[in-house]
Amino acid sequence: MTDAKPQPYTFDLGLLLCNDSNPTPAHLPTADDKEAILAATARDCAQALVNQLLTTCQINRDNPDQALQIALPQVTTPLPREKPVPKDKEKSKWQRFAEKKGIKPKRRDGNLKFDDAKGEWAPKYGYKGSRRAEGQAPADWIEEVDMKAEDQARGEKGKGKGKGKRGGRR
Repeated sequence: MTDAKPQPYTFDLGLLLCNDSNPTPAHLPTADDKEAILAATARDCAQALVNQLLTTCQINRDNPDQALQIALPQVTTPLPREKPVPKDKEKSKWQRFAEKKGIKPKRRDGNLKFDDAKGEWAPKYGYKGSRRAEGQAPADWIEEVDMKAEDQARGEKGKGKGKGKRGGRR
């Protein structure tokens, strides 16, 4: 059952869209008649869409499973956004001042050094620094203290008044 339509369908094959611009009859006696007309229009549009796809689009065969694929063309119908395009965030007072004076953020490249053994960038010092190998304790983890120099710095032993047993006044 194909009726000659006064206006042909318009297609957007990129969206798999078939548009029938012909008006549907407004006054039909029953809801079943309206439903039958809408079902027939939908069927005709679907058939026209599949026919248009098969005649105008390139058909390829997928190598791994030998399935047929149709390459769809670019979308021609622009679709509106759900929400408006976001506005640019206004710059803060500091950002405007820094831009005016040419102030740039501090770069931290000076803190990193390329470690050839690991093949990656590592901090020069501190946690996970490149000064020592992985799993090794640092070479200067313990220092020997010269007791004489320590005593001289504190004041010599035995000089001055000693404290009582409890450390208070005598």
